[in-house]
Amino acid sequence: MNFLSALQADRLISQIQGEPDPTSPPAKKAFEKLARLGPGAVPKILGALAGADKRQTVEYVELLGSLINEKTLMVIARGLADTDPRTVSGTAWALSSSRRYNPNRLVDLLAEDDFSKPALLEVLTAHKDRLNIRQLLGQIYYLQPSEKAAVFKLVEESADTSLVPDLISRMDGKDPVVKMHLINVLARFPTPDVESTLQGQLKDPNKLVRQAALAGLARSPSSLNVEAVCGLLLDPDIDVMNKAVEVIIKLNHPDTVKYLLPALKDENEFSRRAAVEILNEIGTTNSVKHLLEAVADEDWWVRSRASDALARIGGPRVVDAVLELIRDKNPDIRRAAIEILNTCKDKRAVDQLIIATKDKDWWVSERAADALAEIGNNKAVPALLEMLQRNERSVPVALQALGRLGDRSVLDKVLPYLRNQNKEIKIAAITAVAQLADTQQAETVRAYIQQVANGADQTIAQAADKALQKLEGRVLATGEMSQIGSSAPRSSDASRTARTDRVERTSTARTLLLDDAEMQAVAAQAAVQQLDISTLHAGDMIENRYKFIQKIGKGAFGTVV
Repeated sequence: MNFLSALQADRLISQIQGEPDPTSPPAKKAFEKLARLGPGAVPKILGALAGADKRQTVEYVELLGSLINEKTLMVIARGLADTDPRTVSGTAWALSSSRRYNPNRLVDLLAEDDFSKPALLEVLTAHKDRLNIRQLLGQIYYLQPSEKAAVFKLVEESADTSLVPDLISRMDGKDPVVKMHLINVLARFPTPDVESTLQGQLKDPNKLVRQAALAGLARSPSSLNVEAVCGLLLDPDIDVMNKAVEVIIKLNHPDTVKYLLPALKDENEFSRRAAVEILNEIGTTNSVKHLLEAVADEDWWVRSRASDALARIGGPRVVDAVLELIRDKNPDIRRAAIEILNTCKDKRAVDQLIIATKDKDWWVSERAADALAEIGNNKAVPALLEMLQRNERSVPVALQALGRLGDRSVLDKVLPYLRNQNKEIKIAAITAVAQLADTQQAETVRAYIQQVANGADQTIAQAADKALQKLEGRVLATGEMSQIGSSAPRSSDASRTARTDRVERTSTARTLLLDDAEMQAVAAQAAVQQLDISTLHAGDMIENRYKFIQKIGKGAFGTVV
């Protein structure tokens, strides 16, 4: 622009600014003269935009639009690099309105730091149907994330299958944001090449890329590789894992269960939970059985992890499946099923567990008894009593379960096992009778336990001591004032009468347990006058076992010494 043209443009702009109405005849005439100056007036017009009001801006934009062509394009585009936002906005407006130039010439400006990227994108969007998408893709690496999103919106709206090879070739880049957007565009074209590319991105180090690839693949469920998606159940990111669960459930592929095994066996609890969550939604008896068969040959801790996950997280579908498997011909399947039921404690399992107590596999039978004890339904008592007669190996487990589920009515069936020569059975019986005895039978049972413990080894003595403590604690908790082992003095006659009554009430059980001589010994022991703690002195020995030191205190139900 020569010096004279610049002076003339300044004068005309000053005249326009002095007019109160930019559409008045004088102002219109000034705009016409400014237009006749041609491209040389553009820099001055751009400068005038910074101080123009709204009505003047409209006229300047219209004037710029009339001046735009291939020769003036880059001169006018400099307005997009101006420091004043009104100049940038006015220039973008003019460029967006005109179609007398090739908009692809502006694409390369995206790589220039001086130019406003939002303004450039605004102009390019206005001409999206005329853009060269490949050229546009070449500039995305110079943009901020929000700007990349705007560019890819243009790409997605304009892309067709001919662009797919170019999009795939760019998937080797390192920018995760670009890869996410590329995936979103590619997902519109579910060709074999695209599906293969997206599956490869399921292993990308960036979790956002993995999520995008999974979401892209989910758009075409008919061709989705369920094995590849199930692999994401082992993903270190919980969001990716959750998305995989969602996709797998929605897919409901018949072969899903084959690929859940790695997650079900994994050390990561979230992976195991994810696998079971899928089973809760789409699992069947056959699918659960397949998984249990698959882990049967694994190390015990792997089997334990899998069974624990199924038991603790499994919903109604899993439990229903396991209830059927408890009758399976394969003993390994029955064992796994019984372990799951043992953990989940589902009350619906009671009937099946009662049947399982008769299983020919001792493991299944015993764990069924354990499970029934955990559930706490006394409907199982008859089956547990049958176990006592069926297999000596299972007697300790049956006794333990009876102790938790039975009542005083089964006490006479358990008492004879106090004399069993098997230490494990004897210890189980000691614990059971202490649990079964009510307040009326407590003192007699206490005598039985003491008699069994006398002269026994340390293990049995400790079991007896523990059982007696629990028995006494339960009696005290119910408010029984018979004061087993208490310090309250009673007359020999009253004590003997009370104990004789208890002996008579349990005569059947006593006969089963002891011979006549032993009965007399126990009766004599029960009839001994109880200890009067108030008469003790420091150093006194009690039953040749305990040395009295001092009295600590006294409560409502006894004395602490």
